[in-house]
Amino acid sequence: MAQIHKRDYRPDAPAPLDGVRVLDLSRLVAGNALTHVLADYGAEVIKVERPGHGDDLRNWRVDGISIHWKVYARNKKSITLNPRSPAGRDLLLRLVEGAQVLVENFLPGTLEKWDLGPDILAARNPGL
Repeated sequence: MAQIHKRDYRPDAPAPLDGVRVLDLSRLVAGNALTHVLADYGAEVIKVERPGHGDDLRNWRVDGISIHWKVYARNKKSITLNPRSPAGRDLLLRLVEGAQVLVENFLPGTLEKWDLGPDILAARNPGL
């Protein structure tokens, strides 16, 4: 029978996704669940939210408490921008330049409608 070896606990060890930057444009549960796991594994997740509203999960409340948001936003950074406005689109494209992953769950064609389709994003960051 194989012997089990104790692994030393090293709190200073780099996380598996340390150095990976993720832009999270998703809404509601599916995308937020994915990016929260990536953040837990050490990725820098930047959650992009709607100005004035934030993510819809912020409004899902149990007894007045936004429990879903507290769970799914854990370990993430947050920024508000409107990708449909020229300034918001410009800021998003600058963020794309430094990211390795972009997560979105809009209806098909939404990013293209905002002039942010895969060709535009790949031109800014071929490694995305």
